[in-house]
Amino acid sequence: MVHADEINKQLRGLGVNFQFWCRAEVRELPKILFDGEQLNHVLIGRYEGGFALFCATDRRVLLIDKKPFYLTLEDIRYDMISDVQYNHRLIDATVRLGTLNKTIAFTGYNHNKLRNFTSYIQEQVMYYRQQQNASQMQPIPLLRPNPINQALAATPASQQQVMNPYKMPVIVRRRVSRFY
Repeated sequence: MVHADEINKQLRGLGVNFQFWCRAEVRELPKILFDGEQLNHVLIGRYEGGFALFCATDRRVLLIDKKPFYLTLEDIRYDMISDVQYNHRLIDATVRLGTLNKTIAFTGYNHNKLRNFTSYIQEQVMYYRQQQNASQMQPIPLLRPNPINQALAATPASQQQVMNPYKMPVIVRRRVSRFY
């Protein structure tokens, strides 16, 4: 559990000062954050349940909505995010984070902060996907030596091309009807 003074120090470092809005959500942050977890972006806005605090840390995205009789907490890890959408309008802007089973739409009024927030989330998603793909691309031991595979194994991992994490291989198999 992170101490409240550390949270306030991180918020001051980000240039965020909540005088009236989201004080209850800020008081909830020490109970939610892990030891060593750093806040990188913090926004106030609204989602489908009302006004909330939207945070991006170095490990996950948090949506915190503290009301007098309930607490809504959305914890989304970067490796679980499938798509990030940003919509900009005259007065407000919206970020939609899509996961496997739900989509969270968050609307804020500071366009620049929301755009920086979106680009940070996209960078983190790409970083985690590249880490995941690099761990999956371990060399498989060969039964018979092949000159092409030996040359590929001899090249360092930094020179090998990293696959695009958004294009996952899909195998489409046509089903044959049993009444055919």
